[in-house]
Amino acid sequence: MDADRQAWLAAHPYLGPIARFQRIVEEATPGVRPALPAPRWDSRDQDLSTGVPLLRSAAGPGFSAAAADELRDLVDRLAGALLPGGIASACQELREAIPRSSGAWSQAMSFTVEGGPAASAPVHPGLLRLLGWTALRRVLRAECTAGREEGPWDRSECPVCGSLPVMAQLVPADGARQRFLACGCCGTTWRFTRIGCPFCGNEAPERLGILQVKEEERLRIDVCDECGGYLKTYAGEGDEELFLADWSTLHLDLMARDRGLRRVGASLYELPELSHDERRADP
Repeated sequence: MDADRQAWLAAHPYLGPIARFQRIVEEATPGVRPALPAPRWDSRDQDLSTGVPLLRSAAGPGFSAAAADELRDLVDRLAGALLPGGIASACQELREAIPRSSGAWSQAMSFTVEGGPAASAPVHPGLLRLLGWTALRRVLRAECTAGREEGPWDRSECPVCGSLPVMAQLVPADGARQRFLACGCCGTTWRFTRIGCPFCGNEAPERLGILQVKEEERLRIDVCDECGGYLKTYAGEGDEELFLADWSTLHLDLMARDRGLRRVGASLYELPELSHDERRADP
């Protein structure tokens, strides 16, 4: 993974700052408290069949409460870490703005999960959402975030948190390819129908298109002419941690935006303003 990331960043140097921040956050993320058992998918068939994601089910508050403690510890560590100037001060302000009581951090986690308006955050809503979802991913762990091969979930919303997907992956299977959607918030992947827009349900082939990416044959942008939405798609296997991470393909979001397309999926990253010369790969 490190070699893959280094090679990717060498080819896309404008992603360097966000990659360094991501690495610092990963290294600062505290270990998971072992108090919560992994949820059993087979025990949630009723929720899944009726479209209730894990974090909106009866089990959701337990995961959010545990993640609130993880978030508090993560902010503590980052506030004392050697971060670039603006981010360092933002982490310190987050720590100072949220009281040490568990109730205050639970409210911060509710802001993360429920996607409240930015004005409802104590400070730095974008950073708080990013760190809040980082903490939740740790608490949910791989048992929740692994792709489900079978089961009643056939919706475009994430079965764990209910967010719309930011990416997809095409995986070879029996002479064809299966499509998995990937959540940019909690990191879950789940199987979805091969053809069709996950945002508006359009299945008309003449209203669906593809933007290929030069020099990046494993990546493309799937476009829906009906709703104007798009889905970044990884047509490969083996580097999922890198290519389904959302931040590693922000240049594709810029390409889509330049073509008048809408980012409908839930992303934790604001789109930067980059010059055309900085965008090494053009469709």
